[in-house]
Amino acid sequence: MKARFLLPLFFILTSAQGADLPPPDAYGLAGMEVDVDKLIEFNVSQMKADGDFIAMEQVSGIDSGKLERGYRHAMKSCFDKYERMTEENAEALSDCFIDQTAEGVGASREQFNAWLDELDSQDGENPDAIEALDMEMDKIHDAIFALQDKPELTQSEQEQLADLEQQLIELGEKQHKLQLEEAEAMAAEMEAIYKRK
Repeated sequence: MKARFLLPLFFILTSAQGADLPPPDAYGLAGMEVDVDKLIEFNVSQMKADGDFIAMEQVSGIDSGKLERGYRHAMKSCFDKYERMTEENAEALSDCFIDQTAEGVGASREQFNAWLDELDSQDGENPDAIEALDMEMDKIHDAIFALQDKPELTQSEQEQLADLEQQLIELGEKQHKLQLEEAEAMAAEMEAIYKRK
């Protein structure tokens, strides 16, 4: 379900209600209110596109339709309870979301968290495109640092260092492009979620 990602997404979206984290002006959302139904539909459509309900079904043995209904109920219930996301209520909102989803699918909080941990582990083994680039860039950074730590470089090592630095630049540009595309897609969805007061 990738709930570890979706919970922060939920917090970011609800923050436009006048919260402290992050300030609404950072997203150009000041003076707007959330269309809760569209917010829920956005999250559910993202999860369906990513195969999250199917992944959770495989881990939990609970039908994906029941998981989706539990998720929808939790979002609606917790959003109504915590209209504003602040530093003070962030943990309470997270707890509400997990508790309500677990209750909605007939599981204990502990069991639901165990399923989420299993999915987190699986996600770590199958990173998305941006995460994969991060991992690749980390390896290149390590190789660059290892070369730079040497007191003296051979001609071959200098060429290798230059090649690694070029690879890093190219991967950084590719990552930036993917992040922009993701942000643009998110902005388009948020236009439908938020409405002027």
